[in-house]
Amino acid sequence: MKRILSFLPVCLLSFALTAQDKENLVENGSFEEASNKLRRLGGIEYAEGWSSPTGVTADLFSAYAKMPDVMTPENVYGKEDAKDGDNYAGIVVYSYNDKEKRQYITTKLTTPMKKGMRYKVMFYASLAELSKYSSNKLAAHFSKKPFSTKEKVAAIIEDSHVLHPEEEVFTGMYGWDLVCGEYVAQGGEKFITIGNFTPNNDVKNERNKKPREVKGQQIIAAYYYIDAISVELLDQDEQCDCPYKDAQEQVSATIYQRSPVFSDKMSLAERINEHNVFYASGRYNLTIAGDETLNAIAKIMNENPEIKVKIIGHTDDVEAVSENMKAVSKKRAEYIRSEMVNKDVDASRFIIEDAENAKSAPFLGDYDDEQLVNAKNRRVSFQLVE
Repeated sequence: MKRILSFLPVCLLSFALTAQDKENLVENGSFEEASNKLRRLGGIEYAEGWSSPTGVTADLFSAYAKMPDVMTPENVYGKEDAKDGDNYAGIVVYSYNDKEKRQYITTKLTTPMKKGMRYKVMFYASLAELSKYSSNKLAAHFSKKPFSTKEKVAAIIEDSHVLHPEEEVFTGMYGWDLVCGEYVAQGGEKFITIGNFTPNNDVKNERNKKPREVKGQQIIAAYYYIDAISVELLDQDEQCDCPYKDAQEQVSATIYQRSPVFSDKMSLAERINEHNVFYASGRYNLTIAGDETLNAIAKIMNENPEIKVKIIGHTDDVEAVSENMKAVSKKRAEYIRSEMVNKDVDASRFIIEDAENAKSAPFLGDYDDEQLVNAKNRRVSFQLVE
C-alpha cells in the first residue's frame, strides 16, 4: 500500500459557519437523479453519473424502485432513512478472508482538481442490519483516470486519501456516521471512488449481533449504505470544517447503565418505573442491556395480563434541537413497542408518549457533568397506565 501521509494533512476542526455556498464537485452526490426502472441489486449505474469500477457491481436503493429488495427505507439488507433525499448506494466494505468481494462506487468530478489546492471531502455511511461484521478503513480515493475492469476482483488496493481521522470501526446501524477530511490535490484528479482500499490484514473489524426484529440471514461482510457525498474547493485561508467534535458531542457513544433497585414494599407501578432503556446519542437500536430490560417488562406484563404500560421516549437537550435527531425520542418508543410485540406482548397494551427533552431523568446527580446528564436523559422509561 502506498504511503500517503505526505499529502494527507489532518483536516483542521473548525466550527465557524460559512455564509458562502460552495460548489459540490460531485454531481448527484445523494443519488437522487436515478432511473425508476431499478429492479435488482447491482444497480448503481441507474444513478446518473455513478458506476462500479470492478465486475462486482455496487447497489442502489431508491424509494421509487420496482422491487422491495432495493427500496428505501427498507430493503434486503435492513432499514435506513436516507441521509439526504430518498436514495442511497450500498457496498461491501469488508469480508472475513475476502469471502465476499468488496464493492466500490465511482463518479467523475465536474472539474479536474488543481495541483496544490485543498479540498474538503465528506460522505456518510450507515451499517446495514444484516451485516455480520463492521469495519474501519472506509475511504475516498482520487485518481486522474478511472478504475476500469470487468473482473470480479476481491479488492482495489490503493491510497486511502480521506478516511475517518481516528479510523473508527463504524458500528452504527441506525443513523449515519461521518467521513470527512482535507485532501491536497496532486493535480488533474478527475474521479472519486469510495470503498475500502486497505488489505484485509490491516482492517479492524467487529462481529455484530443481528437485531431481533430484522428478518433474513446475515451476510458474512460489513455492508454499508453510502449517501451525501461532496467535494468542495477550500479558499486559501479557509479551514476544513469537519464537524467531528460536534459529532462526538451530538452522536456520543456514551450509553449510561443503571440497574433497577427494588424493595419488597414497592407497588407494581413503582417496579415498572424502575426500568429504563438507555441510548447513544441519535440512536434507537437496543443494546444487550436494553433487551434484558424488555425481557423484564415482558415478564411483568405476562404475569399481569390486565395491565397496560406507557412507553415514554426521551431525548437529551442536544438531540432535541438537532434537525437530524429531534424525532429520535418517538422512534425509540415505537421501536420498543415493536420489540415487545416480538416478545409476545400485544401492541394494544401499550401507549406511546413522545416526551422529547421535557422530562429529565429522576436519577440525575448534583455533580453530574453535561455528558453524563445527557447520557442519563437519552432513554425510554415506562409507566403503569392507571
